[in-house]
Amino acid sequence: MADARFYVVEDHDAWMVKFEDGEYGPYTRRDEAIVLAIDAAQKLGMRGECAHVCVLDDDGQFRSKWRYNRDHHLRSGTS
Repeated sequence: MADARFYVVEDHDAWMVKFEDGEYGPYTRRDEAIVLAIDAAQKLGMRGECAHVCVLDDDGQFRSKWRYNRDHHLRSGTS
């Protein structure tokens, strides 16, 4: 089973959550988009999938914000 990845990105002064072929939002605040992405990733994690939330930082790099691995361990990112 492939890892599920949620990407939180800025798009024209709004924040979007991208997952697979879908886009969710827009959200006015980055934190709103992160909360939605973590909630969705956690639901997948509870079903046994390895799920990640990655956030675009100020330098244009994706950073891991949250993940749920197959051993049922929740981990917050360093950023």
